[in-house]
Amino acid sequence: MTRDEEFRHSDGSVARITWFSMLVLALILGAYLRLEGLGDRSLWRDELCTWQVSRMDLSESMRWGPELTKPPLYQLALRALTRDPHPSEAMLRFPAAACGILVVAAGWWLGNLGGGRLVGAAMALLCACNGLHIYYSQEARPYSMLLLGCALATGFWYHLVVDGRWRFFVAYVIVAVLTLHAHYLAGLTFAGHAAWWVIVAWINPTGGRKRWLRPFGAIVATGVLCIPIAARYLYYRSSMFQGLSWIDPPTWRGTLEVLGRLTFGWEWIFVALIPATALWVAGIFKVSHPKRWRSGGPLFSGRCDLCGLLLASFVCGWFGLLVISWITHPAMIARYALPAGVPAILIPLIMAHRLDRRAPVVLMLVFVLATAPDWISRGYAAQNPPQWRNDPGLRELAAYLQENVNPQTEAAVLTLDATIYPEWEDSERLVFDYYPIEGIPIEELRLATDNFTAENDVLKDPRGLYLIVLWADEMRIVEAAERKIVSFEIEGSSYDRLLFTPYRLVHVAPLP
Repeated sequence: MTRDEEFRHSDGSVARITWFSMLVLALILGAYLRLEGLGDRSLWRDELCTWQVSRMDLSESMRWGPELTKPPLYQLALRALTRDPHPSEAMLRFPAAACGILVVAAGWWLGNLGGGRLVGAAMALLCACNGLHIYYSQEARPYSMLLLGCALATGFWYHLVVDGRWRFFVAYVIVAVLTLHAHYLAGLTFAGHAAWWVIVAWINPTGGRKRWLRPFGAIVATGVLCIPIAARYLYYRSSMFQGLSWIDPPTWRGTLEVLGRLTFGWEWIFVALIPATALWVAGIFKVSHPKRWRSGGPLFSGRCDLCGLLLASFVCGWFGLLVISWITHPAMIARYALPAGVPAILIPLIMAHRLDRRAPVVLMLVFVLATAPDWISRGYAAQNPPQWRNDPGLRELAAYLQENVNPQTEAAVLTLDATIYPEWEDSERLVFDYYPIEGIPIEELRLATDNFTAENDVLKDPRGLYLIVLWADEMRIVEAAERKIVSFEIEGSSYDRLLFTPYRLVHVAPLP
């Protein structure tokens, strides 16, 4: 081996070690941000529903009203991890955290596929530090599974369409089926895959039968394997929509806010994706371009450019959610749009790389540093109020009642407003199943009709009452019972109610 060959060999080895080290760094950072303090925050009501279905009989869990909007993959993962009927908060959230860490690796893989190692490294670090990704990696719900599955399926679909090998066929079908068993909304991303494939096949029909028949076979195989959950969806569709009735109709401002939460601000996405759309459309029709990239190639090189697939996945994942909100039921919230976040981050990185190979690093540094207060503290507000993650929750509610309620003269009252969600009463009772309090009576105030005063003896109880309220109007209850609110005195300040996300606690005076 000559000296020049030795130099090139050693230089390549150093480069591989460097890129591998960056991936390891991103994985370590992503794991730390997702695992540190995983069990510190108390469970909230939706997470309690996850706990409930994981300990129910499997067939019964498939029919339980509050969880009909979710397929069963997350609860199956919990059943495989533990048989403990009362697992810790960290254990309940561990499947979500593990998937969130794997999203970092999936981002690195997709970045390499679209622009090389530099783009892959930048993408991995951006995924590791994305506030919304961190948030839903620390929640016992299937959204990080949805995000991971859609990212992996996008890469496998690209490989399947480009070279049509059987291993990508099998990989895509497995990942797509599992992702649809994590959440139904994965279907929007897969619709983007199919749309991109149809466009590419129409524009460029060459490539052999294998190249076009195997993607079609993958779609058919995925559909056949998902018949059971599709049937479940159709059978319980009305109940599912009732469970989503709390979501408000989307406004353009709210829609752009969701878009911004997916990455690092909607302005960046808006500015980057419009040029991406125009350039990809121009590229597939071979429109001549006055400007060339530094590499000397066209703006979008090749009709099977990964940017086109990412763009289709983004449009179907985000805009498709908006269309669903218009024609069926409002669904435009950040966690449902999560699959659109990966392509929305990656497309600008790939475009920047084609302008200048160092540009993705600049973009990555800008947004990692700009959002450092959010991801360092894991205080990103995925929902209102802004300090959702830091508010006292159900564990603190149980602890407060345990410490302050006198069982001789007072009682705690859990308000069940069946006039809003009749099938959700069981989920409201889960608070004190997971966080039990001892020696204090927990009464139930069931608001089944508008005229509830005569039907609830608990309002006639002469003791002082601590009303635990989620949906109901506490002032109406107090007035109907002909009582008054007793203020909470805490550190010299007076409060009419205490907030334990998402519940309110109201202290009602005893009957005279």
